[in-house]
Amino acid sequence: MKGKLPLPVLLVLALVGVAYLLLPKGSHAFYGTRLLNPKPVDFTLEGPQGPVQLSQLKDKLVLIFFGYVHCPDVCPTTMLALKRAYEKLSPKEQERVQVIFISVDPERDTPQISDQYAKGFHPSFLGLTGSPETIQEVARTFGVYYQKTQYRGPGEYLVDHTATTFAVKEGNLVLLFSPDKVEETEKVVGDLRALL
Repeated sequence: MKGKLPLPVLLVLALVGVAYLLLPKGSHAFYGTRLLNPKPVDFTLEGPQGPVQLSQLKDKLVLIFFGYVHCPDVCPTTMLALKRAYEKLSPKEQERVQVIFISVDPERDTPQISDQYAKGFHPSFLGLTGSPETIQEVARTFGVYYQKTQYRGPGEYLVDHTATTFAVKEGNLVLLFSPDKVEETEKVVGDLRALL
């Protein structure tokens, strides 16, 4: 029986072949936190031109950050970090990415104010908000916490909030960037390119 491999060797070779086929090609070691079970997400919020539904952007990689316009620190810092990462992408890549700022302070941040704030970082960024009930529901979907603090009167308060940046691809939440990680521009860009 020359030239024939024993059955155990054939089985091992078959298993190795199947494992190779199942491995993601060009596998990228993600810097952000990759969700092993991507979570389907959708919402409809108010933009400056009317309602915007997340599912309308299914052909784009959507980066979502929840914050508020009067935020003194983490919001502008994160939005600047997203601007830096976005601007490192090629024009073709930028066409496939949408950055969305969602205000958790609908009392002060109208859709127009939220959008002006987002566009202050980059003209292609989009600012959205909604009724307090809608914002609460959308925040819950993403596991975002927010609460007014240091209340000194109507219009004079801060808002504590989750400062995570969420990456949504094809309607699924797939990746998270914590505030410290979103600052690492090159690594964030590497993750975005791997998702594109």
